Amino acid sequence: MIESAEEFVRLRSSGDSADLLRTKREDAPLDVWLDLVNHHPDMRFWVTFNRHVPQDVLRLLVRDGDWRVRANIASRKGVPEDILEMLSHDDHDAVVSSAAANPGTPTDALTRLSRHPWEEVRDRALAQLAERRERRER
Repeated sequence: MIESAEEFVRLRSSGDSADLLRTKREDAPLDVWLDLVNHHPDMRFWVTFNRHVPQDVLRLLVRDGDWRVRANIASRKGVPEDILEMLSHDDHDAVVSSAAANPGTPTDALTRLSRHPWEEVRDRALAQLAERRERRER
């Protein structure tokens, strides 16, 4: 378990592959995640790669100024629908494209994204909708 924000920063900055894996795979107490988000903005992107980061922390990061943070959240498995719905309205095309490709994105959002101006977003949303139809038909 990662015990402090400083430990996370040290692991992420070490360059050692084992340390980097720890930042993706090990859990941390909620106060550590909040410390990272609130006091280490350069680590927010890396926080989104951790498989244990709490949904409440993701809800804070969904409004982050870095589109890469938001896009990474939009591409995660198991993200709650309300977060994906928010990200499906994002101003950055890469974030919206990631939301359109996520199997957890709500159907209403995918339907809206199937009419998006950017072809990649439309294609991803249509592919998700088609996959859902196929699953229902089985």
